[in-house]
Amino acid sequence: MFTQPWIRRIGLWVSVMMLVGLLAACGGGNSGNGNGSSSEETGNEGDNTGTKIKGNEDYKGEFVLWTWEPEHPTALAAFNEKYPNIKMKRVNVAAEDISKKLQTTIASGGELPDVVRIERGQKAKIFDMDILENLEMPPYNVDKSILFDYDIATFSKDDHMISIPDDMSVAGIAYIKSLAKEYFGTDNPEEMEAIFTDWDVFIEKGKEALQQSGGKVQMFPSLGDVLQTLKGQRPEPYFDGDKLNTEMLTSTVTDLVKFRDAGIIDKLDQWTPAWNATFGGEKYIFAISPVWMPQYVIGPNDKTDDRWALMVPPGGGFIRGGSSHGIPTGAKNAELAWKWIEFTSLSQEGAVAQKADGVFTHYKAAYEDEAFTNWTWRNFGSQDIGHKFFVDISATTKDMPENINDLVLDEVMNIVLQTLAKDAAFGVEQALDRIQKELKAKAPNIVWE
Repeated sequence: MFTQPWIRRIGLWVSVMMLVGLLAACGGGNSGNGNGSSSEETGNEGDNTGTKIKGNEDYKGEFVLWTWEPEHPTALAAFNEKYPNIKMKRVNVAAEDISKKLQTTIASGGELPDVVRIERGQKAKIFDMDILENLEMPPYNVDKSILFDYDIATFSKDDHMISIPDDMSVAGIAYIKSLAKEYFGTDNPEEMEAIFTDWDVFIEKGKEALQQSGGKVQMFPSLGDVLQTLKGQRPEPYFDGDKLNTEMLTSTVTDLVKFRDAGIIDKLDQWTPAWNATFGGEKYIFAISPVWMPQYVIGPNDKTDDRWALMVPPGGGFIRGGSSHGIPTGAKNAELAWKWIEFTSLSQEGAVAQKADGVFTHYKAAYEDEAFTNWTWRNFGSQDIGHKFFVDISATTKDMPENINDLVLDEVMNIVLQTLAKDAAFGVEQALDRIQKELKAKAPNIVWE
C-alpha cells in the first residue's frame, strides 16, 4: 500500500508528463523560431518573431563623431563599460565650421561622419541642408516623451525629430547679493522673484537703484543681455517660413528701446574682455545665467565665493546656447552612433555620468530625483542652483523653433543693437526701418508685412 506522500508524488509526476505531451503536440516538434533552433542556441534572447536580440557586447565597431568639445571622460568610460566593443573616433571641428565642412564634404563626395554635434547657432543652417536622419523612424524610434516638452519642436523638422539635445541650456538671471540687499532690501531668490514680477517693475527698480547710487550702479552691462533674454522669452516665432512676424519683432525692439531709455543698461558689447570683467565688479547687479554660465563664465571671472544668487527672471526661463547630436543620412555606423546618443542623452545612467562631467542632459526623468538636481557652485555659496535651474526655472521655460531666416535676423539685430546702445536718438521706427533694409539686402526671400 502506498503512503500519502508517495500518492502525491505519483500524481505530480503524471501531471508533469501530461503537460509535456501537450506542449509537444502544440509545438509540432519545432522550437518556434522558424529555423529549428531555440533562442538559447543563438546565445541571446529572441523576440516572438524569432529574431535574434543583440546584447550590448554584440555591438561592435567604430563610429566617427565631429565635434568641437572634448568628449566627457566619465560619460565615455560609462559608455565603454556598457558597450565594450564600440569605439569612438573623435574628429575636431570648430562649432562655427561644422556646416561648412558638411557642405564641402557633400560637394566633394566625401564620407560624412556617423554623428555630428550641432551648436544652437548653427542648428537652423544644418537642419536646412536636409541631411539628417528622421530619429522617430526605425532603427532609432526615439521616445519623445522622455524629453522636455520645449525640446520637441526645437529639434524637429517637418514634424519629426532629427537631432537630440545634449547639454541643458535653460537660463535664469544671476545677481550680486550685496547689491540686491542694498538696493532692493533682500538677497533671497524667492523674495527677489516676488519683487520683480515683470520687466516693467524691473525697469522701475533699476531707475531707483541708478538714482540711489548716483548713477554708478546699473542693472545689466549690455543691451545684448536684454536682447538674448527677450528673444528667448518671446511667445511666438519670428518666422513662419519666409514670412516675418513683424508684430513680434516690433514688440522686441520696443522693449529694447524702453530698457535703453531708462538708463539702467550699459553700452558694453557681450563677450568682450570688458564684459567678462564685469562679473568680478560691483557696478552691475544682474547677469543672464544659462546653466553653463557659473562654471564657464562667472567662475573664471570672479574669484570670490558666495557672492552671487540665481533667480527665475521676470517672464520666466529661456534657452541660451546648447548643442545637439544628429546622424547624417547614409552614415555607415549609424547604429553605433545612435547607441552613444541614446546612452548619453536618453538614459538615467547616461544622465548621471554626464553630470559627473559637469553636463546636464535633457532626459526628463532624471530631474525627478532631488539628489540628481542638487548642484552647488562656489560663486553661489550654498544655494542649490541645480534645483533653481532644473525645477523652478525649467518649469517656466519655453523655446521657439527657428529656421535659416532667424540666422539672418540675428546678424541684422546685432548690427542694429550697436546703434541702439550708443545712439539715444535711434528709436523704434528708425531701428525697424534699418532692420527691414538690412534684411532685404541679405535675404530678399523674407516677406515683411
